[in-house]
Amino acid sequence: MCLNELFKSIYTPSDYAMGFTEGRSVVSNANIHKGQNYVFNIDLKDFFPSIYRVRVRARLQAKPFSFREDIAIMIAGLCSMKVSSGHNDGSDYVLPQGSPTSPIITNMICDNLDRRLAGLAKRFGLRYSRYADDITFSSMHYVYKEQGEFRMELSRIITQQGFTINEAKTRLQKRGSRQEVTGIIISDKLNVTRKYVHEIRNLLYIWERHGYTAAMSVFWPKYKSEKGHVKKGNPELLNVLDGKLMYLKMVKGDADAVYRKLYDKFQLLAKQVTDSAKTTSQDVTYIETWPVMEFETKFGTTIEFVMPQHGVETVQTENDQASHRYALFYLAEKKTAASINRSIKDGELKKKNLLSISHCKDAVGKRFWLIHRSNKDIVPPPKPVDIDELNNELDSLLNM
Repeated sequence: MCLNELFKSIYTPSDYAMGFTEGRSVVSNANIHKGQNYVFNIDLKDFFPSIYRVRVRARLQAKPFSFREDIAIMIAGLCSMKVSSGHNDGSDYVLPQGSPTSPIITNMICDNLDRRLAGLAKRFGLRYSRYADDITFSSMHYVYKEQGEFRMELSRIITQQGFTINEAKTRLQKRGSRQEVTGIIISDKLNVTRKYVHEIRNLLYIWERHGYTAAMSVFWPKYKSEKGHVKKGNPELLNVLDGKLMYLKMVKGDADAVYRKLYDKFQLLAKQVTDSAKTTSQDVTYIETWPVMEFETKFGTTIEFVMPQHGVETVQTENDQASHRYALFYLAEKKTAASINRSIKDGELKKKNLLSISHCKDAVGKRFWLIHRSNKDIVPPPKPVDIDELNNELDSLLNM
């Protein structure tokens, strides 16, 4: 992080770099190409791993840094990671994806690329921008023939700069079809995809109709499959939805009817969760609670109590400082750990009307299910929602 701040204080990316730059974003990038007849996108293959340590070192010795060779070697080493390349040409250390310094270093390395591609764009009367490895040209006239002069010169420049075009992601988008730049639809005004809005709406619907826990159980597997390879830890649905709504606001504006409707619903639901959540003196937060029989009915499952013979974990609760025994229960065909307070006798396990089940998390964010004696702090069931009415109303706003 310190190196990243050092780089930012010395270096300013080119005017064509829209990513990882203060004051620029995917919205800035999309605005450049709004209203054009043709939008041509290419993607650079293996962008971060194709930038080697020796290349970073050489860039740090050039302006505006002008570091001594030993300093440049040291910093380049800190910003790179070892890979198994099988070569002795310096390609065994590359920029790691996810490192805080990698994005700004890619902009440094791409200064010459931006300068040459901007010159190419000017020569053919095009607009040009780059967001990380996503390169976009646009124009009112057609110059994008596959074996034409523009495409041939484009390929030559990118190869000379040490990169490779990902042919599978090369696309030409014409006016009249959906034109998209870095995930944003461009026409007379900028917009997000319907899929993006529907995902937010559906999670809010599940949250309102079935509770925060049910929405989290739908969100988490999808998030894990799509982003688990680059993002570690367990995300909080509340924070993810807040971030998605901030992005929607950035693209469509805070006065947009779709954004306002979704944001107001989110604020209402978030307040309910915050108001109902209770944190004990042992830093265990109760998110939602149901009587066991209501839980079984609500989620269409059966809780099966099984006493483990070994491997008992310990959790402290508000009313009992002792360790807990664990049971297993099945939810959505997945086996999940749940603790049972030692003060509950084995014979009471079958009396489900005496027990409640709470969705909890500890101080470090680890989630668990706690089986405990029933109490009065039961979250009231949400009012029913007409999903068809919800869909029709939001779709009509999207069409405006």
